[in-house]
Amino acid sequence: MTLLSIPVPVTQLPFPIGFGDLNINLPDGEDFAPDPKRVAELVEIMPPSTFHLGVPATDREHWNAIREHDIGRRILAEAREAVEADPCPHVTNEIYLECLEKNDPAPFNAVVPGTRSRMTLLVLSECLESTGEYLPIIEDDILRSSQLKSWTHPGNDTNRDTFEGRSTFNGLASVHLGSSLVAADYLLGDRLKPEIRSLIRDEVKRRVLDPFRQRIESGQDVYWWVTVNHNWNSVCVLFTTACALALLEDADDRAWYLAVAEKLIRYSEQGFEQSGFYTEGVSYWIYGFGCYLVLAEIVRAVTSGRIDWLSKPLVERMSGFGRRMLIQGNAYPSFADCRSDVKTPAWLDNWMNNRIVGSRTARATSATVDPFSGANFASLLSTLLVLSHQEDFRVVHEDEPSTGLREWFDDVQFLLCRPREDAEVRFASTFKGGHNGVNHNHNDLGVFSVLIGDRELLTDPGAEIYTQRTFSQNRYESDLLNSYGHPVPVVAGQLQSPGKDENRSGFGSEFCASVVDTTFSDEADRVVLDLKRAYRADTLETLTRTFTHFRSGSGEVEVVDEVAYSRPETFETALITYADWERTGDNTIRISQDGSAIDVEVTSDDGNLVMTSCVIEESSRPIRLAWHFANPVKSARVRFKIKPANLGT
Repeated sequence: MTLLSIPVPVTQLPFPIGFGDLNINLPDGEDFAPDPKRVAELVEIMPPSTFHLGVPATDREHWNAIREHDIGRRILAEAREAVEADPCPHVTNEIYLECLEKNDPAPFNAVVPGTRSRMTLLVLSECLESTGEYLPIIEDDILRSSQLKSWTHPGNDTNRDTFEGRSTFNGLASVHLGSSLVAADYLLGDRLKPEIRSLIRDEVKRRVLDPFRQRIESGQDVYWWVTVNHNWNSVCVLFTTACALALLEDADDRAWYLAVAEKLIRYSEQGFEQSGFYTEGVSYWIYGFGCYLVLAEIVRAVTSGRIDWLSKPLVERMSGFGRRMLIQGNAYPSFADCRSDVKTPAWLDNWMNNRIVGSRTARATSATVDPFSGANFASLLSTLLVLSHQEDFRVVHEDEPSTGLREWFDDVQFLLCRPREDAEVRFASTFKGGHNGVNHNHNDLGVFSVLIGDRELLTDPGAEIYTQRTFSQNRYESDLLNSYGHPVPVVAGQLQSPGKDENRSGFGSEFCASVVDTTFSDEADRVVLDLKRAYRADTLETLTRTFTHFRSGSGEVEVVDEVAYSRPETFETALITYADWERTGDNTIRISQDGSAIDVEVTSDDGNLVMTSCVIEESSRPIRLAWHFANPVKSARVRFKIKPANLGT
């Protein structure tokens, strides 16, 4: 069956995440409601009863098989730890109000992860053993949830409209909670008290489903995330749709929500480049695409395979992003708001190779791994997907990893360089262009990193710990997010734009890099970027950065900045590291960590370079090593030569 085309309302185009995300008011007569014909088509191919990804606890054959496996024993052990935690975390109205009064979400953020994990683990444990031991705690969690004045995150309720009952905003926190309650109801069924099951239905409809439908059909005060192309769209659409399919008795109502999901999820797809690259970085690919994938499998299951989003070529490329971003070992790039210690889940990396697709037998079997390695069980839906909709819940058959010499995404100007397979030194690097208006943007055009094995010795500093400032107008006050905290030039005293108080939705893409030249071979990869448009310096005439990764010998990276002004100006360039460093000569330094080290030579024929260093005082504390000309220059060339250090000398 062909999916209907989805025009984007001209009054509301997708925009990146940032300050000023406001709900949508469409002109009279416009709305986001699905075509009634499409709803009728879906009714015909959907089951007559409610649907959920999980298997009810009454299916003892299914759950006994999981209980007897290591993963079942792990879930039971972690459930016991969650119950015995002291204090046992609970979100309360008092915590929420404290966040609003202090304009600080930290108290809420400190409690929610433990609450979510406990609710998931206890429900799974009752499915595994059915002893009833945890039912009182599960029902108490549900009752406590019903007593909260708001389910949304306090950072999305700064005007207290939801908390004080004037309106209802739904976001990541509220739809996640609603979905957890619905999953508990579906899995445990009549083992929950009738009044608890009724409470779940009433609360989820009142807080999640009814406000969503009213806004979609009216076109007024529509949640801003319905048309964004970042992770909020896929996460919120997934959990809202899952609630509707499992709770609503009327087939037309369930089909209405599914038809809306079809319309809105296209915006998430627009968040990916045609190459499959995700500008939010690996961390948010795990979250955003992970939710997209779960929803895609819900849609495929509820339509008996007639609709399969994962069969689309773009989605297949989206699914491979995590594997392509693996530099080597366990190291991934940390651009945008990405954690430097991120690790992609095995089940997500390899889902396309492990999903149940009839009689398909073609499979890469070079290795098998635990699909739940590192899992924190924060989401019931993703856990249930792997337990019930993967060919074998016990293992993941890995796709062949990306081990080529390079990954080059020309649509976003991102280069990842790996060493030769026989290289004695595992010397690798990354280089990034693009523009400064992407989702979770950092002002980082021209950023590069250098690694030996898993050790990122020269780095992009990664995400800060989120505060109210992080997604406010003052986002770029943070020296982890503006260009000062990145290994890029400071031009005539100017950082890259947007400026420190300019964060707003849809702004920043005009500050961009452009590719001047590329050359790729087994011996060396070279990319030249024009960075002039990344800065607002009026006297700047030209600025290029040439990045070359050489693979001969132990490897080498060369970075050359060339600048020209209409009159003499200051010029500075920098390196960022979390490792130890020392000066080894007038123009050389050594950077080392855990037995790995690089030597860096910084030279210019156009004036005396002065080196400075400082610790960036933010939520993480990388070291900024900078070189500036002692006197203003009209034109200049600065070269970094970076090689693995010979630690025997």
